[in-house]
Amino acid sequence: MREIFKESDSIAAKFSKASHFNGRSGKMYNVRMQTTYNHLEAHAKNARWGKKVDPSNITEKQIRGFIQSRMDAGVSARTVQNEMSHLRRSLEGVGRIEFAQVTLKNSEIGVPSASRIGSGRIVDAEVLKEARENARTDTKALLDLQRCVGLRIREAVCSAASLKKWEHSLNAGNHVLTITDGTKGGRLRDVYIRPDNLDNVKNAISACLEVVKVQGKLVDSPNLKAAMETHTDRLAKLGIKGEDSSHSLRRAFAMDQFKYYLGNGCAEKQALSLVSRDLGHGDGRGRWVYNNYLKTSMEG
Repeated sequence: MREIFKESDSIAAKFSKASHFNGRSGKMYNVRMQTTYNHLEAHAKNARWGKKVDPSNITEKQIRGFIQSRMDAGVSARTVQNEMSHLRRSLEGVGRIEFAQVTLKNSEIGVPSASRIGSGRIVDAEVLKEARENARTDTKALLDLQRCVGLRIREAVCSAASLKKWEHSLNAGNHVLTITDGTKGGRLRDVYIRPDNLDNVKNAISACLEVVKVQGKLVDSPNLKAAMETHTDRLAKLGIKGEDSSHSLRRAFAMDQFKYYLGNGCAEKQALSLVSRDLGHGDGRGRWVYNNYLKTSMEG
């Protein structure tokens, strides 16, 4: 299948092309694959592989070298596992299935093992309080929306088109918001808004609508990528980083939802299932949600 590549294609482009011969995938997964292929190309340049390397001829030794370079750079075991998954996808795309699945098994080529149990905790209340006090108006509005609806950064930045619809829905007495833009894999989800959280959500939506009214968008940047980077940088300067990153806001939201469901008659398994749906992971990943969103804060 060498003919699928052009002479002018970079190594990253060749792996990207091959990955699409293995079926379609969500937008965010494609972004992560491309990041892996960019890292591979940078390593290839440093290791002087030349430009003719592609998924049809890359060797086990070269892949081992790439893995080692990533570990030497301090990349987490889980990230290395994901990057190997991306490389396998490209290899399988050009027909090297046995090479990808047997020769390049993680245990055979030195890919480190990693627990799927997360170590993150919910955001520190004092850190969040100080961040809100010092944030500029648009950043504070988005920060509050993330915290009280459990949005990822991409979802929050993309939410401008849904704000009026959400406001109308809540004012009409509904307690469910449908998240449509910027979701992982393009999957829609419904988020239950607890009665005790209703005013917080309404205020956050109202504040975001005011921001849009003034500057036309939630983050004044030329495109989505720049907007996400700008918002992330602003949060980091306010202390929302590291253990208190924006994902810790989602953990805090998950904790509030979990406690609410338990307090309203749900068994633990059912409560976790409902939290999982609120977060956009589906109702079959309750235990995973506990391990990755709640465990550290509840048991630590």
